[in-house]
Amino acid sequence: MLTQYINEMLDLPELKIHQILSIGTDAIHIEAIPLGDKQRCPYCKSDRDVIRKGRNDARTIRHLPVFEKKTYLHVPSIRMYCTRCEAGFVWVYEFVGPKQRYSRLFRAHTVELVLGSTAAHGARMQQAPVSTVQRMHNEAVPGQCEQIYEQVWEEAKTTAALVLGVDDFAIKKGHTYNTGIHNLKGETMLDLLPGRKLEDLQAYAQAHPDFLLLNPKAVVMDLAQVYHVWISECFPNAIRIADRFHVHGYVIESVQEVRKTVQHTLSPRAKAYLKANHRLLNPPAESLGEESRNRLEVLLNYSPLLRRVWEWKEAFTTWYDCSPNFAVAKLGFERWCKQGAQIEHTAVRGTLKTMCNWKEEIVNYHQCRWTNATVEGRHNRIKAFQRRHYFTRNRNRYRSGILVECHRHRMFS
Repeated sequence: MLTQYINEMLDLPELKIHQILSIGTDAIHIEAIPLGDKQRCPYCKSDRDVIRKGRNDARTIRHLPVFEKKTYLHVPSIRMYCTRCEAGFVWVYEFVGPKQRYSRLFRAHTVELVLGSTAAHGARMQQAPVSTVQRMHNEAVPGQCEQIYEQVWEEAKTTAALVLGVDDFAIKKGHTYNTGIHNLKGETMLDLLPGRKLEDLQAYAQAHPDFLLLNPKAVVMDLAQVYHVWISECFPNAIRIADRFHVHGYVIESVQEVRKTVQHTLSPRAKAYLKANHRLLNPPAESLGEESRNRLEVLLNYSPLLRRVWEWKEAFTTWYDCSPNFAVAKLGFERWCKQGAQIEHTAVRGTLKTMCNWKEEIVNYHQCRWTNATVEGRHNRIKAFQRRHYFTRNRNRYRSGILVECHRHRMFS
């Protein structure tokens, strides 16, 4: 193969292939030389008085694979001398950092492989030591995180009718939590803060003035009182929306509580059938196939109470999907509450009490139809990251890793 095509494959315009030293079963060794004959002095920034003063031992640099073989570049380590500054230095290559044995392209490709995977997997793919791959990842993530952080915050500040999403996720369920702040319109995660208590949230707002400079039209949250108090303090003019996913979960939970009550009154065979197919009660009927609808009808025939509470749940889904505007939605919500008040069951009464307490935030969905669906999907990615990295102890590295993980689609799109 002509060396000019090898130059194109390696994507190193500053080098010229001199010769191919060897081609083994798993590695290719290539000797390359720089195209230029001079470099600028690092002190006076001029190449007029720079001369060459011999060579040290050649540098061996690992580069991107060629034909599925490891590629090693052997480049000269040229000693340079500036007669004006009387300073000596070594030839600097752009494709590799000083005193490094891996090219910048190799390091970037390795970091890309590790994102969304593990260091062990990236090491197997690159045929490199695991510790080396982990070190490359740890060195690259802070810089990438800083770049992403500036970019997403600049987008949030300039976004018209900004919609924020706030939700927490567990580090250790029941013990330790983090809170994420998300730009729902831009599909980005703005920041990650430790804890979910009111004092933690207020401390974050005081320490980050850029957060208070945002001007969101609406903020989507679950029904945690702490979040609504915090947002009303920071953004009093923003519309506070109760997340549809969480609100609907309360209604589905009450349906399942009724199902458990009914289940104990049935024959063993009917009890087993209802228990085995109880998940059919959760999704909207229109999303089920014909076979699933037939099984659902069998379940509803077991009890008039179960049918009534299921129809109540379906009416809530219809209210969410079909209310044309805010005024109609308020009337529809009141009718739905009256429908539920006619069902005599403790779980339904408890759900109705919650709904009435959060009526304004629930109905506000019809002023600004946004949910935290993308946030929940991002939480799954964060949990996968935590499992892969075994709950990184360094807080800064943990935060940087999560922000990069949540935006890797933007980095490599």
